[in-house]
Amino acid sequence: MRTGTALAAALLATGLTAGPAHAATTARTGTLNHSCTYPGVAPLTSTLAGSLTAPDPVAAGSSFTVTGIHLSHVMSPAVRSLFVAAGYDRVQGSFAATITATNASPAAAPISGSFPDQSITAAGSLTLSEPAADVTFTAGTPGSIVFALGTPITESLQFHKKTTDTWVPMQSVCTPRVTDTTFQPGITVS
Repeated sequence: MRTGTALAAALLATGLTAGPAHAATTARTGTLNHSCTYPGVAPLTSTLAGSLTAPDPVAAGSSFTVTGIHLSHVMSPAVRSLFVAAGYDRVQGSFAATITATNASPAAAPISGSFPDQSITAAGSLTLSEPAADVTFTAGTPGSIVFALGTPITESLQFHKKTTDTWVPMQSVCTPRVTDTTFQPGITVS
């Protein structure tokens, strides 16, 4: 016991304990206007926003995991009212997209996730909260890594038709109407 205690004390005194703690940075896109397709209507404008968390800094050449990836798709009251007028009262589904990275590999990583059955209200906007699984990247050379939301974002939606109590599948493809889809801030590569 004395040897173990003495060794632990020596390690603490010399700083030979666990490696340095890394901070985490949460990066966000702005609110991004997208053009989204739905069957039977012209493309409609929705907004999407994303967030993710990454360790900061990361060592050049090291692998690191991006966590807390989340997309929020907000359909305007006008878009939501089209679904209500068509007799839909609920929606559920899944999505697929990519996160791109400068100075990291892979240069584009696929993300996907699903969102549960939720009500479509008679008023206001409709927000689809879409979490995704973690993604692992390898840092490039010293400098910085900037992530961006790739295009397009595809959604496999199922709308519930209240009068027939049936789920109607629909595909939606959303493409940005803006050029800057980056998550800010970037992270440091040391």
